[in-house]
Amino acid sequence: MKINTLFLTIAALMLVACGTKQEAPKSEEILTTEVTDDQTIYGLACDGCNDTVVVFLRLPYNGSDPDTLYILDAVKQRHIMGKIRIGDKLAIMRNETDSTVADLVIVTEQLMGQWRHLVYPTLHERADMEGNTERQKIAQLPDSIKALLAIPKEYGLDILHDNMMYVPGSHVKHVTSDEESPVEYPIAQFYNEWKIFNGRFVMFHCAADSLGEMQTLASDTADVVLLEADSLMLRFKDGVRSYYRKVEEPKE
Repeated sequence: MKINTLFLTIAALMLVACGTKQEAPKSEEILTTEVTDDQTIYGLACDGCNDTVVVFLRLPYNGSDPDTLYILDAVKQRHIMGKIRIGDKLAIMRNETDSTVADLVIVTEQLMGQWRHLVYPTLHERADMEGNTERQKIAQLPDSIKALLAIPKEYGLDILHDNMMYVPGSHVKHVTSDEESPVEYPIAQFYNEWKIFNGRFVMFHCAADSLGEMQTLASDTADVVLLEADSLMLRFKDGVRSYYRKVEEPKE
């Protein structure tokens, strides 16, 4: 009973401190993949945020008052990713030389959702095409196959709460019809966890080994360069990828 009372007291203090009636947030989940030296500050946006300052409660909550950091330069440099709203979770990178200034703010609450981008196929390589340029290869194709090259597939990321992630289509197996097709689509890398690490977006593919210990099988890192209500841009090592938010149509 004492533990329940303490929890309710902490939750109430958080709501009063932020001036909002939203549900008290959970602390950040610890990933199965441990990451160290993360300089990111995690917080909950509070009343008073504007184009000059960000006001936030640190997470996990320790009973302290809200902190305030100046963000004017970050706003000018377009380093505020998302629209800051009271009650949203934030990931903040503070300036290395001035601890009162935030260089980057990511509204992680607005990262949640289904993000998609279109991927077009490429030609299956055949022996009789060797030595030809891509344009020459396509010119030799019948119109029916050229039409296949213009059919995109929807790839993307489902970014979920509690640092969970799903990649649609990553479990789809190749079938005979795919192997016989004159075109091929790239294989989507599977990820099931994500985290903001030093202001960067990191995706992990984690699985249990034979002893039940979680291991990282693959990972990828990107910079968030744009986050709006319906648009997300991530800069990977091989270039920038633009996503649109997929909104599920209401069922009749």
